[in-house]
Amino acid sequence: MKIMTPTLAIAILSASAAHAAVSPQEAAELGNSLTPWGAEVAGNKDGTIPAYTGGLSTSTKPAGFKPDTGHWANPFADEKPIYVITGKNVDQYADKLSESTKALLKRFPETYTVPVYPTHRSANYPDWVNQNSVANATRCKTIENGLAVEGCFGGVPFPIPKTGNEVVWNALLHFKGVSNITKGEGWYVDARGNRVLTGGINNRADSQYYNKALDIEKFASIGTYLTQLNIYTAPSRNVGEGNLQRFYLNPVATPNPTWNYSPGQRRVRRSPDAEYDFPVSTSGGAMLYDEIYGFSGKQDRYDFKYVGKKEMIIPYNNYDWSASTPDDLLKPNHPNPEAVRWELHRVHVVEATLKPGMRHVQPKRRYYYDEDIRSAGMSDAWDASGKLAKGIYMPSYQMYDKQIPHASSTWLFDFATGVYYHSSISGGARNGIFPQANMQPVQFFTPESLARQSQR
Repeated sequence: MKIMTPTLAIAILSASAAHAAVSPQEAAELGNSLTPWGAEVAGNKDGTIPAYTGGLSTSTKPAGFKPDTGHWANPFADEKPIYVITGKNVDQYADKLSESTKALLKRFPETYTVPVYPTHRSANYPDWVNQNSVANATRCKTIENGLAVEGCFGGVPFPIPKTGNEVVWNALLHFKGVSNITKGEGWYVDARGNRVLTGGINNRADSQYYNKALDIEKFASIGTYLTQLNIYTAPSRNVGEGNLQRFYLNPVATPNPTWNYSPGQRRVRRSPDAEYDFPVSTSGGAMLYDEIYGFSGKQDRYDFKYVGKKEMIIPYNNYDWSASTPDDLLKPNHPNPEAVRWELHRVHVVEATLKPGMRHVQPKRRYYYDEDIRSAGMSDAWDASGKLAKGIYMPSYQMYDKQIPHASSTWLFDFATGVYYHSSISGGARNGIFPQANMQPVQFFTPESLARQSQR
């Protein structure tokens, strides 16, 4: 299937070869054998992964869908699992499961299951994002030994990745819309099944990287690829607290800052510890700062090795998951398996190994990022003794009317404590994800604005 448009072809030819991440010959496959964002167009030999044919269109309207409500009805609601993986048959599918998934199946053989559904490649991006992804292939490059990037704007930075850092940057810069308001809740479930609401969050996130009012030169002068402001609405002890974060394409030259507002002190303070393996307070300490969205922040403590692509069973097209309330989802020991949909997809595998002289509670990690939705997938982590420490999952679904492949909420399991945590349950009438057409003015994302927003 040939999906190259004239605009995409021009983008390839006009990109600067001086900053080439791949050759023009390799980039010419984007829109031909590869999608504009670099996924294989063809399906697999077994036919269990279909060819990409355009994803879910903006005209998709399944039963029950109501636009702009913060929720998306399941277009695959009538489908049944092809097979179900349990603790009894896990070894049959071991080569396509993460270490954490296998461990959970064996740890909870009576209750934890992996229902595997037909694979749907539902991702669909706006044409301008696709154009920028193709242009990025030959203009975007890593600098600072992979810790920063330059020459990138408005699309997947490395549609044909060659290194582990490039795969991670693809996830960090994945298109999640221009601007979003997210209203959700973070929940902690202890080993006895007791549930604790750790945070009700109103989040506003603007992506300067995808600001259509900019071009690559104007964006380069800004350097901030994402700003987000969080206001906490629950539990009662946290009401009125808030934080502000900025993320830069070059965090070596300009470190990513975080500010916190405390209503008790009525002041905003810089938070120098809000990074790496420092625990996130609103997760009950279950999540580390660099585990947000699977991985977040600066990549300097690890060597990221790109292993290649592999077929894996991952959470995918999770419309029922996104609509679930805490009562629906939070069961003892693990989330409700009936709310999670799994599919077979090709993923980019990256292994992260702690650099000599660096410190982190997880010396080894492994990431599995989907080829179509670069921020979707899962990860494993090991502790200093070599034991499996934590599994993280980033379920995805397509916001079909908005052309946004979404994968921002995560859940994790801590194998040492038996605790699991869900970072942002957006189901229910009060919560949801609301893509915005327009971004906030720069003044909105300042420490002064954080104080004003938190006091409302």
